[in-house]
Amino acid sequence: MEIHLQNSRHERVSDTIGDDFEGSFLLLCRQAPESSVLHGVQTIGDTMFNELQCQRLAAELSSLPETHRTQVIRRVMEMAQQAASYRGYLYVTGD
Repeated sequence: MEIHLQNSRHERVSDTIGDDFEGSFLLLCRQAPESSVLHGVQTIGDTMFNELQCQRLAAELSSLPETHRTQVIRRVMEMAQQAASYRGYLYVTGD
């Protein structure tokens, strides 16, 4: 799994990050309720979050208890906030 930011023209504008060894981000997505934007992340295939979805994603991640926020989850939350602030996209590439 790879995650990066894209601008409004879908050009990559960040470094790519991956999930940690434990797969904490993907595990969080699999356990998310169906009403959550996290639930939409595909294990196989790609997922793209637009500005509004990034706002919701950042809110969902920031509502997690601090003990559940791994380094990867914190970084995804920051990237979602960045994408929302400049009307970009958060792009998740599945395996």
